Amino acid sequence: MLRAPFLTDLDERAAIKGSRDPLGIQPIWTRMGRHVVGNLTTVSTSVRDFTTTILGYYFAERVANDEHEDNDVAVFLRWEQMAAYARGGVNNDWKFRGTERAKRNFNENAKIRLGTDSAALILSDQKTYGLWGLYSVPSRSSGLLAGDPARVTLPVRKFIEDEYLSTLSGRGRDVSEIVGLLAGKSPEVRPLDRDRALFQTVGRVLRRKLSSREQEFYREHLVEGGPEDRTQGGQRQLVEALKTTFDVEHWSLEPAAIRHVAKQCRAQGGRGVDVADFLERIRVVELLVAPAARLFMLLLGCDGQLPRDVSAAVRKQWGSKVPAINPDAIEGIRAEFANAQDEQRSSDRWVQLALALASGDYDSAMLILIEQNRAVMASRGGGAPWVEIRDGKLHVRFLDETVGQLPARSELPSLWINSYFLDSLRTVAMQVEGRSD
Repeated sequence: MLRAPFLTDLDERAAIKGSRDPLGIQPIWTRMGRHVVGNLTTVSTSVRDFTTTILGYYFAERVANDEHEDNDVAVFLRWEQMAAYARGGVNNDWKFRGTERAKRNFNENAKIRLGTDSAALILSDQKTYGLWGLYSVPSRSSGLLAGDPARVTLPVRKFIEDEYLSTLSGRGRDVSEIVGLLAGKSPEVRPLDRDRALFQTVGRVLRRKLSSREQEFYREHLVEGGPEDRTQGGQRQLVEALKTTFDVEHWSLEPAAIRHVAKQCRAQGGRGVDVADFLERIRVVELLVAPAARLFMLLLGCDGQLPRDVSAAVRKQWGSKVPAINPDAIEGIRAEFANAQDEQRSSDRWVQLALALASGDYDSAMLILIEQNRAVMASRGGGAPWVEIRDGKLHVRFLDETVGQLPARSELPSLWINSYFLDSLRTVAMQVEGRSD
């Protein structure tokens, strides 16, 4: 029996949720989310991380143009480290990936080395789990980067030179000082004494509050989807609807919240009607896949048990049926459940699962989930299913030690576990509008 790995001493902001997907749910919610949010990802939620990213690519190009030998990645990683020390140490803004190492280095070392070796990195794998790995794709999707090798686009370069370089080059300094520093193999900096003025300058560029020009720039590129908005204006109308939630304390994704936003979109007319329809589909799908995921996780904690006993336990918890699931609506959007490996059968299983849960046939629901997991694992190179039925009992291959109780029946109408990129869009929009730190 395999167990989920447990890693120690991991920066919590390096974790990426949803890395394991035994039922193939992620492609479903990703596809549906892209109907309404075309550029952001689940982890690209910080405007200042986007600022750091485009400046990193800008400086990498400057170093390359000066014919230094180092590659773009190395320059970018050094800049990301430098920006981290300025954001945290100067601005007291520790909301970025790698905060634990950056804070420790800043507080404990008079000299800090910028580099690509393990001692200098602010994440154990900064290239993958830092901004290079997590913000490059959404930056491309937002019209901030283009080409191969990736470079900031011409409008973005002009914005950087007009908005940021004037600050970075001020007070007798020249931006070439930063370029030269980043071109060094293992440059040492002293943020608290010799290089204090330099880091304060970088801190001013990366301060939490956006200037009016920044607001306009990031509103176009991040909030509205960029110059090649994949939603054809739908994302802009979705944001207008989301603005009605900005004052809601402890707002969270749930079916009622989605219905409210959909209503606001529909009232705008035009493309907003299409967005409202997509949001309604998202709501219908989540009311199925969320309890399905929780039920499957329960199975992973039932090794050696009889399926009928597990079914009886589910019935006791959820009652005679799951009324929030709408099988007819699921049938109407069955194409959303297709996958590249067994398109028809995958859609069929999800439709059958909706019928089973809506009618309280938990025995069939468990069998469908087991088959769905088997098909998903097979599509990933012939991997073994996580759970099977052998000799009439559940045989669990992958024991998930995080398995908890099934949600109560009363929780099912509001259960929500997937992103659809909606929370990312709302978070970024609030930052751009100055409604969030």
